[in-house]
Amino acid sequence: MQIFDAVRKYKVKRSDSAIFSELIETSEENLKEKKIIEKINISKSSFHKTIEYFQKLGFSISFSKNKGIKILKKEPRLSPPEFFNYCPEKFRNNYHYFTTLNSTHEYAVRLIKNEPINESLIIAEYQSSGRGRSGRKWFSKLGSGILVSIVLDLSDVKSEDFSMLPIALSLSVAKTINSNLSWPNDIVVNDKKIGGTLISNFIKGDKKYAVLSLGLNVFGSGEEVSPALKEATTMYQEGMIEKEWENPRATILKNWINNLDKEIKNISNKNRLFKEWSNLLVDKGKKIFWIDVHGKKFYGEFIEGCQNGDAFVRDADGNELEIKAEETPFYSFK
Repeated sequence: MQIFDAVRKYKVKRSDSAIFSELIETSEENLKEKKIIEKINISKSSFHKTIEYFQKLGFSISFSKNKGIKILKKEPRLSPPEFFNYCPEKFRNNYHYFTTLNSTHEYAVRLIKNEPINESLIIAEYQSSGRGRSGRKWFSKLGSGILVSIVLDLSDVKSEDFSMLPIALSLSVAKTINSNLSWPNDIVVNDKKIGGTLISNFIKGDKKYAVLSLGLNVFGSGEEVSPALKEATTMYQEGMIEKEWENPRATILKNWINNLDKEIKNISNKNRLFKEWSNLLVDKGKKIFWIDVHGKKFYGEFIEGCQNGDAFVRDADGNELEIKAEETPFYSFK
C-alpha cells in the first residue's frame, strides 16, 4: 500500500513511513544511516530519496558524524508519511498536502473544474485565505488545527438527498468530537465555536460531486485562533485531547472521515439524520437578528432547524418563517 502525494508527484511507501518514525520518534543517540537502512531493509539510494522527499516537505534534517541523523522539527503534522497509517483507502492515490495554502476548499474546487476528477483529500497546515460561509474568512495558526477538504463522487446519492449533505457533514463532526452544533454550520463546545464546515456541489455530465470541508481548532487557546472570534475555543483548551493519541490531529481526522462516510451511506434516512442534528442544535429559543441579501435587517427568535437545513424563526411581529443560510449573509445570536 502507498499514498500518492499529488502535490510533489511522489509515491509514499510504507518504508518511507517507517523511516520517518525512526528519525522522529527514537530517543537513541548516534542513530546511524546504516543502522536504519538495515532495520528497514532498503537500499542506500532509496533511503536518500526518502530523505530528499522529507526535506521537500519542509523538515529540517540533521546529519552529524558523531550524533547521527535526526529530524529536528518534531511537532506532529499531517504530512503523507505521518498520515500513512491513518489514511483511508479511497484517498491513498490522491493525497494533496500543503504546509501553506490559500484555501483547501478553493483548491478542491479547482481540481473539479480543471482536472479529471478523482476522490481526493486536501490538507493544509496553514491557510492564508481560509474560506468560511458567505465569503467569510477562517483563521488558523500553523500546524494547530485540522484544515481539510474532501472531493467525493456522490453520483450514487439521490438528487433529493443532496439537501441533507450539510446536515450529514455537521453531524459527522459532532459525533467525532462529541460536540454540539449551531445553525447553520458551526461546531460548538460549551457554547464556544470550535470549528465550522463548508460544502459545494457540482455536476459534470452524468456525475455528481461534492467538496466537503472542515476547519477545526485542535491545539492552542481560543485567543490564538483569531482576535475576531471572541467566543472561540480549541479541543486542547476544552480537555478533549486523549493522552494515547500519538498524532491527535491525524487520529481526529481519520475518525471524522470514517463518520462522514457512515452518514453519507445512510443519508436517505432523513428522519433519523434530521432528528440527531436537531437534538444537537444549541440555538433554540435564542434571540437572533439577520440581514438578507437586500441588506434589510430583521430581529426575531430561533425556533428550530428545518429538515432542508434552513432555520425556522419568529420575527419581531410574531410571524414564523424560514430563512436560508445562503440568503442570510450575516446573522447573529444574542
